[in-house]
Amino acid sequence: MSRTPAVAPSKIRAAAEPTSYTLAYPTLLKDGGGHESAVSAETGGLAVPAGFSRPNVGLTTPRPRTRISRTGARQARPGTTGRGDFWRMRVLLWLADAAIAVVGAVLAVLHTPVLVLVPLAWLLMTAVRASRDGRIADLNDLRPFVKASLYYVLLMALAGITLARTAADSRWVLGVAVGVATLGCVDRWLIGRPATRRALKIDVGESVVVVGDLASVSRTITEWQDLPLVNVVGVCLSESDFGPADVNGVPVLGSVADVASLSRSKHIDVVAVHDVDHLGGLQLAKLQWALEEVGTQLSVITPITNTIVERARVRKLGRRVMVDVAYSRPQGVVALIKGAIDRLLAALLLVITAPITVICAVLIKVSSTGPVIFKQTRVREHGQTFTMFKLRTMTVDAEARLAELADQNEVGGGLFKMRADPRITSVGAWLRRLSLDELPQLWNVVVGDMSLIGPRPALPHEVASYDESARRRLAVKPGLTGLWQVSGRSNLSWEESVRIDSDYVDNWSPRREVAIALRTVKAVLGKDGAH
Repeated sequence: MSRTPAVAPSKIRAAAEPTSYTLAYPTLLKDGGGHESAVSAETGGLAVPAGFSRPNVGLTTPRPRTRISRTGARQARPGTTGRGDFWRMRVLLWLADAAIAVVGAVLAVLHTPVLVLVPLAWLLMTAVRASRDGRIADLNDLRPFVKASLYYVLLMALAGITLARTAADSRWVLGVAVGVATLGCVDRWLIGRPATRRALKIDVGESVVVVGDLASVSRTITEWQDLPLVNVVGVCLSESDFGPADVNGVPVLGSVADVASLSRSKHIDVVAVHDVDHLGGLQLAKLQWALEEVGTQLSVITPITNTIVERARVRKLGRRVMVDVAYSRPQGVVALIKGAIDRLLAALLLVITAPITVICAVLIKVSSTGPVIFKQTRVREHGQTFTMFKLRTMTVDAEARLAELADQNEVGGGLFKMRADPRITSVGAWLRRLSLDELPQLWNVVVGDMSLIGPRPALPHEVASYDESARRRLAVKPGLTGLWQVSGRSNLSWEESVRIDSDYVDNWSPRREVAIALRTVKAVLGKDGAH
């Protein structure tokens, strides 16, 4: 693809902006998986186009250096772009769409020739969608295509109801529409898989230059270094931080005033900027104009971290574009539905697993002295306490012996875990490996003390040592299983456990609940981290 020559610096020189405008909502940078990322470093700075006045920092030309590879993946040098990768994926999708349309047309003709318009309409829809895909990240983002496919199916269903002569014709219209739309989504999902990209040698990705102050750029590079198809080839530092030859192994190519000229000479795909120099909206617009002339995407890194994009809603307030971040926890009707589903499923599972629980109880009773059920006070949401039930897996004097084992704690942070805990009975070790000791907690879910999925239920003395970040775990009900369960369980450090639980609370969604439930089955069968 040919590139339009960059605007000469003399043509984009501008007078000082009389009023400084704050960008309330910047463009989100998409990673190679097609997901808009709201994870970023602290706000840093916004770049200005070449031609703006700046202090003399002794730099006359950009200084490209060799990038240090950290992941072992193929690394592009400054000047290597992802356009070849983009067009390979683009052509492959075109061919796949054409093949799907041909299959749909053949099936449609088997019923009546006029139904060939259904797959042709789908092909037209994909062509219109393709006109908006200018980057690898756009091709990998399945969500807009799924949304467009749903609209297509609804439109075809309406056409079938109103225009078809018979009920059979209506069913054929809907069937062909659903078929081609489903195949289109599947082929995009397959092409977006890492294994497929490796097979197609699509591994360079988009070349990205990060612009900002030293601290912000450093954090952003660390966060993005392992993202697929995001290849940070250089940085441009703010005037106050200019000086280092590289940041975390990524070369410093210039200062903020060199961004537009660098994008032209190095054929950069994406310029990702932080808010370093308190630039107004006009300067940012002029930078975007200059980058548009050379075919480079401008993306502004937000200060929002650890938040899924689904929580963000964009709206305009006056002259500002705002982003509203939705509540992370289920609210209103959603919370009621989740609670009802939890209790109904827990009651059903309690009945189904009753024979297993009885067998486990008999084994516990005949193998060691003491009660079958172990009761312990735990903390639920908002600091409330409740009595949690488990099948006993330790000796009856386990609590008394805890002090003598304290120096062998492998976790810390108020949580005690050790791999070869001498207090665990032989039957208890078997129950823990299969997570059968947690079956009585289904009753805690039925009565509303716990949820099927949520953070790990904490002990009161653990909560007493919580800092503000750890207390975030208490925002929702504790769970019988959760993200911690499928991410390593007892193999996790205290800090990892807090981070994972906080991530669950901050990014709750029904889809994620289903994914955790499915991963729990795999974790239990694989006995991963259970001890």
